[in-house]
Amino acid sequence: MEKKEQKEQKKRIAANTLYTMGGLIFMNGVLQLIVTPLLNRYMGAKQLGELLYITGLVAIICPSIGQALNTSRLVVRRSYEVTNGDYDWILLLFGVLGSGVALFMSRDSISGIPVGIGVFALFLLTVFRYYGDVEYRLNLNYQRYFIYYLLIGVGYLAGFVIYRITDQWLWIYLVGEAAALGYVAVTGSVFHKFFQRSDHFSVALERGFFLTLSYLITNTTMNMDRLVIKQILGNEQVTIYYVVSLIGKTLVLLIAPINTIVISYLTKRKELLNRNQFGKAVLVGGGVAGVFFLGCQVGTPLFVWLFYHDLFPSIKGLVTVVNLAQVLGLFSAFLFILVLTFTDEKWQLWIQLAHFVILLTTSVLAAKNYGMIGFAWACLGANTLRVVAVIALGIWKAKPEKKEGE
Repeated sequence: MEKKEQKEQKKRIAANTLYTMGGLIFMNGVLQLIVTPLLNRYMGAKQLGELLYITGLVAIICPSIGQALNTSRLVVRRSYEVTNGDYDWILLLFGVLGSGVALFMSRDSISGIPVGIGVFALFLLTVFRYYGDVEYRLNLNYQRYFIYYLLIGVGYLAGFVIYRITDQWLWIYLVGEAAALGYVAVTGSVFHKFFQRSDHFSVALERGFFLTLSYLITNTTMNMDRLVIKQILGNEQVTIYYVVSLIGKTLVLLIAPINTIVISYLTKRKELLNRNQFGKAVLVGGGVAGVFFLGCQVGTPLFVWLFYHDLFPSIKGLVTVVNLAQVLGLFSAFLFILVLTFTDEKWQLWIQLAHFVILLTTSVLAAKNYGMIGFAWACLGANTLRVVAVIALGIWKAKPEKKEGE
C-alpha cells in the first residue's frame, strides 16, 4: 500500500512539473519568439533598447516583491498561521514603493504623464501577478497554475494587436498581466479579506522583507546587462546583449518550475534535507544545468539568425561566455531554493549582496575597458563564485545523515 502511494505521489509530481513548465514555456515563448522579434522589426534595435530597459526594471522590481512574498508565504506557513491579509498588506506597501522607484528610474525613457501612469500601473500589476500564483502553489493545483500562465501569453498576443492599432507598447504587457489577475480573482481566494491581518503579521513582514531584499539583489544581477550596458555602451548594445542571452535565459527558465515544485513539496513535509540529500540534489541540478548549456550553445546562433538576422554579425565571440554565465546564474538560484528550506533567509541575503557588489564592480570596469565581451566575462566569474558559495553554505548548514540506531 505504501509503495502504491509513493508511486502515485511521483506521478503527481511529474504531472505538476509538466503543467508548471508548460505554462511558463508558453508565456515566454509568446514573449520571446513572437512579441519581441516583431517589436524589433517595427521599432528597430535602438528604440527596442529603451523598451528593454523599462521591462528590465519590471524584471528586477516586480518578482523581487511578488515572487519573494510568494515564496516567503510558502515557507512561513510551516510554522505560523498567516493569513491572506498579512501578505496582501505587505504586497501593496512594497508594490507601491517599488513601482514608484522603478518609475523614477525609467523617467528618461517615458514621454508624457499618460505614459508615466501606464508604466506605474504596469509595475504594480506585475508585482501582484508574480504573487498571485501562490494561490495554486499553496494548494498544489498546478492545472490552474498552467492556465494562469497560459492566459498571460494569450493576453500578450491580444495586447500586441492593440499595440499595432494604438502604437503604444504598454498594452502588450498590461493586457497580459490583467488577464492572469482576473483569473486568480475568479478561481482563487488569495486576495480575499485583503486588509484582515493576523497576530503573525510582524513575522510575515520581517521574513518577507529580508527575502525581498535578497530577491532584489538576485534580479538586479540577472538583469545587470540592461542597466550597465545602457549607461556605458548605449541602447543598441542593450538589444544585442539581450538577444544573445535570450535563449540562455529562456531555456534555464525551465529551472523555475522545478524550483516551484521543490519548495512547494519540501515546505509541506516536516523533515529537513540532510547533507547527503543536498549533495545528491546538487549533482542532479548540475547535470540538468549542463544539458541546458549544450542546448543554449546550439539554440542561440540559430535563434538569432532566424529572428534577429540583422543582429547576427554582432554576436560573434559572445555566445559561449554569455550562455555559461546564464546557466550558472540560474543553477545557483535552484540551489538557493534548496538551502532556503533549511536555513535562515539572512544567509541568502548576505551571499547575494556579496555577489552583487562583485558583479557590479567588475562588470562596470570590464565594460568600460573591453566592451560587451568584458561584461560577459565579469558575469561568468561572479556567477561561478556564487555557485561555489551556495554549495558551501548548504554543506555547512545541512544536518548530517542519521545513522542506523540513532
